[in-house]
Amino acid sequence: MEAVTAWRPSRRLSVHALWALWTTCLLATPLTHVVQQAALPDVVILRLSSVVAFVWLVLVWVWATGRPGRLLRVAATALLWAALSVPTLLLVGLSLEQTARECAATLVQVVVALACYRWRIGDDNLAPHRPGDVAALFVSTLLGTVAATPLLPGGTAVLTGQAQSLSVASWLLTGASHTFIGAACLLLLVQRRPRAEAVPTRLPDVYLLLLATGAAVALEVSFPALSLSWLVLLPAVWAGLLMGPWATAAYSLVTAVTVLAATSAQVALGMRPLDLDLLLDNCLMAAFVLVALLLSQVRDQRAHLSHEVVRRRQEAVDQAGLLETLLDSIDEALVLVDPSGRVQLHNPAAARLLGDERLLSEPRKWLRGPGELPIRFSYTFHRGPGDDATRILAVQLAAVQYAGADGVVAVARDVTHEHRRIEELASFAAVAAHDLKSPLAAVQGWLEVAEEVVGTDHVRTRHAVRRGRSAARRMVAEIDDWLAYTVAREGELHPERVALEPVLHEIAASHQDADFRFEVEHVVLADRVLLRHLLSNLVGNAVKYTRAGERASVHVSSSLDDSGWVRLLVVDAGIGIPAGEELAVFEPFRRASTVDSYQGSGLGLALCKRIVRRHGGSISARRNDSGPGTEIAVTLPADRTQAVVAEAAAAEPAEESEQVRQLEELERENPGA
Repeated sequence: MEAVTAWRPSRRLSVHALWALWTTCLLATPLTHVVQQAALPDVVILRLSSVVAFVWLVLVWVWATGRPGRLLRVAATALLWAALSVPTLLLVGLSLEQTARECAATLVQVVVALACYRWRIGDDNLAPHRPGDVAALFVSTLLGTVAATPLLPGGTAVLTGQAQSLSVASWLLTGASHTFIGAACLLLLVQRRPRAEAVPTRLPDVYLLLLATGAAVALEVSFPALSLSWLVLLPAVWAGLLMGPWATAAYSLVTAVTVLAATSAQVALGMRPLDLDLLLDNCLMAAFVLVALLLSQVRDQRAHLSHEVVRRRQEAVDQAGLLETLLDSIDEALVLVDPSGRVQLHNPAAARLLGDERLLSEPRKWLRGPGELPIRFSYTFHRGPGDDATRILAVQLAAVQYAGADGVVAVARDVTHEHRRIEELASFAAVAAHDLKSPLAAVQGWLEVAEEVVGTDHVRTRHAVRRGRSAARRMVAEIDDWLAYTVAREGELHPERVALEPVLHEIAASHQDADFRFEVEHVVLADRVLLRHLLSNLVGNAVKYTRAGERASVHVSSSLDDSGWVRLLVVDAGIGIPAGEELAVFEPFRRASTVDSYQGSGLGLALCKRIVRRHGGSISARRNDSGPGTEIAVTLPADRTQAVVAEAAAAEPAEESEQVRQLEELERENPGA
């Protein structure tokens, strides 16, 4: 119904057009009185003055819309009409009483009709643009005529059935029919936009219709005794089915004027008796116009609604396509479920996040969440076995209406990385509060000692400075570990061909107190800076976590597996990793329970894991089966697996490349850190 009520195919008249029509009504007022009194003074067979009065008041009402004093303007126009009508009727021979009754009846008729019509359509645009408007105008003119009938001589007696008067009956029938015909047709012709009609009128149809109408009118005029006016209804139906409202109004007005003029001339010339059949013919013409306008309005409105349905359907299809594209492109999982938890819709991100097997069952658990909709909550989601399959999901639920039924839309997001970031920040805060504070306190203390004995005890001074420098190096190492971890996590990856053996020999040169055995002859495709940090941490840990008094022994070997990846093994003879802690040691700030006496930040293996993941590989740790110590296994892409590296690098967030190169600068500035 919104498309129907919002449909306004009528034009807004300009000020010049309104003034022209207003002047036309001004001049037509006395002329219509003369014509209808000349037709037959005793019995009214034409009711043109009511048409002019009604159209005049409608024009003033439309012109005064939105302006103050609209009712006063309409009342002033009615008084002007009466001022023109009274002297005209007196001049044509009516008595003062007849003139007063005629003017009063006409004003009551048009005012009541206009008020009822405006109240019924509920719009100041008084042009009938819907079938209901045409019917409302027809009923309003009937009510206005009935309301004005008691003002005529003998009118009350006719209404109560106490007397019969042909004059009053003719006024009643012709007043209603002519006012409706003239008002409906003129309003459509004046305010309707012909080019805005949903279905255009074809010119050949107009010619055929005029030919058929002319034949029907000729038969009706030629044989008045047979009362063949009903024949005109047939072309009326045809007109309503073939033409638009504007063309139908023009056709109806021309046809009605022709028939009424012909019958009036027959009566005036004595060729046709004045009886109720003639008055019924006038009513038949009103029915002719009513049928034609109703059919044309229904046809035009139906065509408009068909176009509107097609347009709305296309809009719905376009909107659905847009929404589908948006849903497919977002990273958050979106699932629409009914109150029982049955999945109705979902986007591809939901299948990626939950998996095909859990997609239909997991949303039911969300509906059992705490509180009432809308709600937000987070929980741990175990998609499958393994550490990486455990994710933390943030879910938001909201009630919606879908396909006329209640539903719940759920938006789920993987916040595992965010939670890990928060945990890392919390751990870093603890490290910064403890591990960094301790070296700073040592530096401060040893500097104070050196200050006290400087110049007096050179041995204690050198010892204090050496211990202070050692504490400062510890603090720099802590900061370097955190910076390296951050760069490895956020920096941009620059893969290139890197031979493993030269890098390992360069790292081994900084550990003179350890024995190394290298069996590495492969070339990997990796970021050179990050690869050096990976190998430095692995070799450094192997040397560092050696039992007191023993010489470190490190064996590094490489091999090529069937999938084209280089498998690197770093085996040491150190203290080893306790059973059950093989996965925990790769978490940030997590250290094995056996290394409390060793200095470190707990970021070394976490950094190694991040670097390996950035290259698409894997890393694991376990106790050495052939002896004491630990075995670290790393897989890195070989030179011919460049596509795998590029895909892994694209999946990681990237920032400015200068952050990655900060590690090289730190290594050059602090070679022993």
